[in-house]
Amino acid sequence: MVNKEEQEINEEIQQSLRAEFLGRASAEGFGLKKREISVMTRMSSDIVGILDALVELGIFKSRSEAVAALIEKAINSRRSLFDELRTQAEDIVKKRDAARHLAHQILQEESEE
Repeated sequence: MVNKEEQEINEEIQQSLRAEFLGRASAEGFGLKKREISVMTRMSSDIVGILDALVELGIFKSRSEAVAALIEKAINSRRSLFDELRTQAEDIVKKRDAARHLAHQILQEESEE
């Protein structure tokens, strides 16, 4: 049976491992934003084994938390590039919508003739 002092030490070690694993800045910020969107994915057994090890060591509470933290860290490490990528994707959507609208107008005009 683990006494209170040992439990506190274990929790401190887990937090330290978590902070070290994620990097100080992202570890402090992780979990502050509400994770409200669920994303399903398939992964290789090797990756799941690593996620399970991180959960077993108490670095993360679940596979889901581990995946979310690692993805967040990867994106934040190149944030300006991902922001530019998102902006360009939004521009493509706007241009695609405008082209569809134009095509619809052309088809309507042809059917009225």
